Amino acid sequence: MEKTVTSARATAVASIIIVVILLAVVLDHAQVLIAPVLTAIVLGLVLAPFVDFVERRGIPNSAAALLILAFFLFFAGAIFYFAEPIVNRAISNGPMIWAELRSSVEGLRNTVEDVQQIQETMNEALTDGEAAEGAAPAEAENEAVMRIPSIFDVLSYGPAILGGILIFVGTLYFFLTTRRDVYARTCRLIPSLTETLLIEAEARVSRYFLAITMINAGFGAAVMVAMSALGVPQPIMWGLATFLLNFMLYLGPGLITVALLVVGIVTFDGFWAVMPALAFISLNMVESQFVTPTFVGRHMALNPLMVFLSLVFWLWLWGPIGGLVAIPIVVWIRYIVSDGKDDEIPIPAPLPPED
Repeated sequence: MEKTVTSARATAVASIIIVVILLAVVLDHAQVLIAPVLTAIVLGLVLAPFVDFVERRGIPNSAAALLILAFFLFFAGAIFYFAEPIVNRAISNGPMIWAELRSSVEGLRNTVEDVQQIQETMNEALTDGEAAEGAAPAEAENEAVMRIPSIFDVLSYGPAILGGILIFVGTLYFFLTTRRDVYARTCRLIPSLTETLLIEAEARVSRYFLAITMINAGFGAAVMVAMSALGVPQPIMWGLATFLLNFMLYLGPGLITVALLVVGIVTFDGFWAVMPALAFISLNMVESQFVTPTFVGRHMALNPLMVFLSLVFWLWLWGPIGGLVAIPIVVWIRYIVSDGKDDEIPIPAPLPPED
């Protein structure tokens, strides 16, 4: 009997693993189609309560969804409009920053110059016989690597990008207008789910995302002020980068810390070279240890391992888009799996007063 139960459990685990692998393969190969659809649905979960709020004011559902969609597109367009010149300026300064970084580590390169010369001598001795016949392919390979993309290469991505945007906008609008019908049909297919549970789950995702957005905005403003006070170039860019990358918990702050460390080494001398990174780490500690628990609440706290694995999986699968949808998906799945029963952490009753 025990062997039968163990065999059944092993079969179930193996089936789950196979399904997960097949799902990852499908998501990877169908990224062009599934990525904008899933991103739109996740964003629809965030915006759905706002549609209900507008609808309760007497506006029809389709008009309310169109209004919220227009507001979101305007907000995203405004961010892109204001960020574009800052990003272009940072990219244009990239070669100069790289040159200064190379000069700052020139001393380290000099210390290993002898080792490099010995290695080159050994390589020349080993590859002397193959140099003549391998020269032409090597040149062709270098030319292929160094080839600069033409304008036609850039324009070739236009239809794919436009198609992805149209799929995203269309899916988002129709999800906002028909989501209750989708919930009802889903509940008929999966009896363990209820429409109330799905609506509360989307409200949970929306509250979490809204709280994180407000926290990231304040965090970005604080980083911008700190970088400006320290004299770091492009403080607005660092504030904007903090606002956007902090949605990717753990990984986003880590990337900004490394970037600020590089910029500090290039811009300052001595101890001041690490001050930008230290200032960011200090602000991040305040945000993660005090601000986020206060605004989000302990009952919405997520398991760090679950969050990290979700981020790693979706970033590996879809890149930056996966990083944006990873956390809302974890919040939604966590609430659905728990059946809404972990909404509040029970508070123990106070002890009776002593006589």
